[in-house]
Amino acid sequence: MHTGWMPSQEEAAKADRVPAGRSMSDAILDSAATLFSRRGYHAIGIRELADSVGLSTSTLYHYYATKQDILYAVIGRFLREFVATLLAGLHDMSVPPRARLERAVTDHVVLTVTRREELLAGNPVLNALTADQQAGVAALRRSYRDAVRDVIAEGAAAGQFHVADPLLTAMAMLDMLDGIRAWYHEDGALSLAELTARYRAFALSLCQAGET
Repeated sequence: MHTGWMPSQEEAAKADRVPAGRSMSDAILDSAATLFSRRGYHAIGIRELADSVGLSTSTLYHYYATKQDILYAVIGRFLREFVATLLAGLHDMSVPPRARLERAVTDHVVLTVTRREELLAGNPVLNALTADQQAGVAALRRSYRDAVRDVIAEGAAAGQFHVADPLLTAMAMLDMLDGIRAWYHEDGALSLAELTARYRAFALSLCQAGET
């Protein structure tokens, strides 16, 4: 947002519609995530984004210069919060590797389900970002993958896991978890608790795959 800008009385009144505890910037990203997820990034124009939060297009540009910047902000906000949550548990050396991995799987599944509309990072729309923006997204995802790899390697060294390649195991596990977004619905046959329990079991099975 440009420094020094002050909203008009009309825009200030519109800002009152933002839920308590949320900034207008967050409201824009929340609405954009919903629109991009449901109808596709390329189908949504700046005018519709502005209308969705009760702003004029000129005021929207005070927050984000382009639609591409909004997309990057949606993806970046989610990934930073996602990675911070997962890494905190994966790096907790006071907890055994198996328990840390189970916690990570649980958090991954829950965040995938409860914040589905922000899950644009694995979507082809990622190609709409600049090379630098794509590199930033890739770095966040890689930091999470590497933390999972390290916990698997630690568990193998402690005799809790039996894997030949911790990195390949981590990548297979994350591919499995990321696939949930494509099919799971909360009103389906599995509750969220049942889903997380089954995926914890699947993840632990991967960690006992042994030598090929």
